[in-house]
Amino acid sequence: MGLKQLQGAIRDMTTSSFISDSKTESMDAKCHMAYLDMNGGTSALPSEVSTNAEELEQLCGKQVAAADIELERMRWDFVLAKLKYEHEDNEKQRLHEERMEQIHQQAVKRSFSQGLQDLLRPPNQYALFLYCFIIIHVIYILKELAFYFFQTHYLFCFAIVLIFILKKIFEDYKNKKKSS
Repeated sequence: MGLKQLQGAIRDMTTSSFISDSKTESMDAKCHMAYLDMNGGTSALPSEVSTNAEELEQLCGKQVAAADIELERMRWDFVLAKLKYEHEDNEKQRLHEERMEQIHQQAVKRSFSQGLQDLLRPPNQYALFLYCFIIIHVIYILKELAFYFFQTHYLFCFAIVLIFILKKIFEDYKNKKKSS
């Protein structure tokens, strides 16, 4: 909360407390000119130079203070934005972990047959229609395959049926012999 209050206080400062761009440009020029005057040895009077230098120092100090405040405000904005995104990421991670835990608990509670029933239970009438359509066509295809197999391989089918009949007769004969 302290961070937000500090940032709000910095934002609420009026722009009059900061020096405008045109003034900063003129102060930059004055600071530069004063520096040249002092170092260049121009013909300005020493008393004028000292008062101008003091005035320029004060202006430059105000400019530096305003720039420092602006930099500090930008730094706090950045820190606040970073904290906000970190908080959002942590919240997303927490929600994801909760969802995964719920899914895991539901998976543990259900048995395999329950899961299979849920998988095969149609969610709406169109899915039910699709399931019925598929089942009917699978039955039809199996019937057609059986008829095709019997028509093309009727001797083989006759031999298989004959083997099963003979096997059943042989088993019945064994069972009668054991019981007597």
